[in-house]
Amino acid sequence: MRDLAERAATIEALSRRLRGPLRRFFEKRIGHHDEIEDLVQEVFARLAAGAKLESVNGIEAYLFQTATNLLRDRHRRLGARDAAEHEPYEEALHGGATETLSPEREILGREAIEQLIAALYALPERTRSVWVLYHFEDLPHAEISRRLGMAQSTVEKHMSRANAHLLKHIDRCA
Repeated sequence: MRDLAERAATIEALSRRLRGPLRRFFEKRIGHHDEIEDLVQEVFARLAAGAKLESVNGIEAYLFQTATNLLRDRHRRLGARDAAEHEPYEEALHGGATETLSPEREILGREAIEQLIAALYALPERTRSVWVLYHFEDLPHAEISRRLGMAQSTVEKHMSRANAHLLKHIDRCA
């Protein structure tokens, strides 16, 4: 327990001493960005989770190498997602989740749900069970097949029938 307290105290002291230089390190490389404080925090989180402090020669160099690795990971992650192409969410432009539904829209939504439920009950029980297990229980076809004691191809046929029935019903109601 004493070792844990000493480790925490050492990391805290390093954090007080190197938080500013690490922040500047990140600012030089990515500019003033909301993510900088998270990156600095991640450097210390990795230190706390990984290295044995007493075995690290040049703790400052170790922390800045960790920071460099974080930037490399960040660059890969952003590149993979083409993050620069995405428009950031802004409450004023995109509206909020706090918008209330109009009474008319709420009634239409309830009617649509009632129609879907009615269409589900119009399916044969076995087909309905397959559809419900897949869509509401998130079970894969193989697991449904095992649970219901039927071939996986039969599960797929039931899914196909259910989907066709529901699509036809939705087209009629729309």
